[in-house]
Amino acid sequence: MSGEGAARPPAWDYFEEVVSGAALVVVIASTCWGVVTRYITEQPAAWTGEVAGIAFAWLVFVGTAAGFKYGMHVTIDMLVAFLPRTLRRLLMAAADLLVLAFLVTLLVLAVEFSIDAWGDPTSVLRLPRTVTYSSVVVGALCMLLRYGRAAWRRWNGLAGAWLAVPGEAGAEL
Repeated sequence: MSGEGAARPPAWDYFEEVVSGAALVVVIASTCWGVVTRYITEQPAAWTGEVAGIAFAWLVFVGTAAGFKYGMHVTIDMLVAFLPRTLRRLLMAAADLLVLAFLVTLLVLAVEFSIDAWGDPTSVLRLPRTVTYSSVVVGALCMLLRYGRAAWRRWNGLAGAWLAVPGEAGAEL
């Protein structure tokens, strides 16, 4: 991807990194503030644990989609690699369809659960629990789009991951 002629991916290709990175900052900041207020001041901040929990849900579910995008999730293909090419492609397509069906099911159930949770407020901030559960909706949608694109690329003979891991970490993979 580096070099003068390399085209830059559109900004939306980094949506997961921006959202999960911001959520990580919120988790760290709220946890640190909770520790400071608990042990240094006389008035502990009760909201920090709740904010950290909400941000952690966003970090996990949206960050998982980034793993799909970079092809970083673990696969065990030791036996599949020894199969004839046609059978291997069929098995990989079946596995891709199974993962996509799971992600569609996850998305549908997450939407239903988020809608049902609208009237259930959190204990401290009194936010609708949908704020937390919508992380599953956004994450599942991102995973579905990213995995669908990776499966399409694999089926067409391309590498599943379409973005390289930036920096030196990508050199090890």
